[in-house]
Amino acid sequence: MAFSSSPLLRLISPKGIVGSSFNYCNFVKWSGASWFNQRGVGTATTASEAFRNQDSPPWLMLPPELESGTTNYKFYSLADNKVETPIPSDVIGNLRLTCRGSSHGWLALLSQHNDGFFLYNPISRRHIKLPSVLNLPTFPYYNILTPARYVSKVILSCSPDEDEENCRVVIMRPCGNAPAFCCPGRSKDWTLMLDENRDKRFYDDCVYSSRQNLFFGLTGNLVLESWDLGDPSSPKLIKYDDVGLYQYVHISSLERSSGVMYGRVEHLVLANEDDLLYLVQKIMPCVGPDGSCFDETDERCPDNYRYMTIGFDIWKYYPEEQKFKYLDSSSLGGLAIFVGLHNHSVAIQASEFPEVKPDSVYFTDGLVAGKLGGDESDDDIEWSGGGGHDIGIYNYKDKTVSSCYYPCDVRSLKNILPAPIWFFPSRTD
Repeated sequence: MAFSSSPLLRLISPKGIVGSSFNYCNFVKWSGASWFNQRGVGTATTASEAFRNQDSPPWLMLPPELESGTTNYKFYSLADNKVETPIPSDVIGNLRLTCRGSSHGWLALLSQHNDGFFLYNPISRRHIKLPSVLNLPTFPYYNILTPARYVSKVILSCSPDEDEENCRVVIMRPCGNAPAFCCPGRSKDWTLMLDENRDKRFYDDCVYSSRQNLFFGLTGNLVLESWDLGDPSSPKLIKYDDVGLYQYVHISSLERSSGVMYGRVEHLVLANEDDLLYLVQKIMPCVGPDGSCFDETDERCPDNYRYMTIGFDIWKYYPEEQKFKYLDSSSLGGLAIFVGLHNHSVAIQASEFPEVKPDSVYFTDGLVAGKLGGDESDDDIEWSGGGGHDIGIYNYKDKTVSSCYYPCDVRSLKNILPAPIWFFPSRTD
């Protein structure tokens, strides 16, 4: 059902309740949307000292560019407001690489040329070969739809430069395929994360707690699990039976207030400072070229619609009570949260980084329109709902969206493929 056609639809906005005339273009905070043009962005340079400092805020990894016959990966620095190129072209060469993960200063790169899979640190220029994903078993029903080499996210327990012996790499795979892990540089194969008492399932997201030495995973049916992978030969599953999340997130706060169905993406987020776990739900209606918002089930939704983020719901996990509790708009405590499709999600104290906005969620596109397993090029687009374009900063207090490098005006949007992801610099000395 279109927002503009129903007198019953209500939506919470920063100025109170607005009715059926809701339009995404009016929702965007224009002072933020024009930030990109007002400040400008510095020209591309080689890696700066800030890039080599793990105490800098996350960087935005931009789509690779083909220059002089080689592929160059570039990064936008929040701290310096400029684009840098830390990966030298002689390392990347002419390989067709797809980034499938960004964690602890390392990128997980999959070669479209020879199906090679490896970790790469763009600062130290070190790379570590990972086991092939071609031989991983897949859920039978999805064998045709999901190539075995498709990986949705890669998470590291730590940087291999810090503790290579105890470093674990977890890969998540969609469509009913179980996650798997390996010991980088030592494992010849991936070990599936299965339990004889549990059905095979996939994870929507995963994070690692260095204090608890556990991987936390959010299953497709919204159950929180944790894994102890300390002994690679005997991975142990811990399931939180009474912490099922469906009761919290099966319908978002904006859906309750408006009566309209939206797209939703869930992320698990770990706060670096206090090791607290958060569930972050991204809320995305279908938006037409003129900014009109639609129910995703509405047959009148235009063919060239896009999903656009208009809000977030956030819950904090209390381990003593084994419960998630909803955080209202005044209770983020100065955190800045970074979420995205392929990177691990983190929360940092914005007070430590003057360039970062407090009580905000920095987000990249959680839906990419490329074919599963494809290289996410324009030729692979099968539907227009996701195209790497949904990037911005959501203020959790005043409920507005502002831009982050790319403009967020729906009338200026273009596909950005592959979708930008967050990169977290780590020290190598």
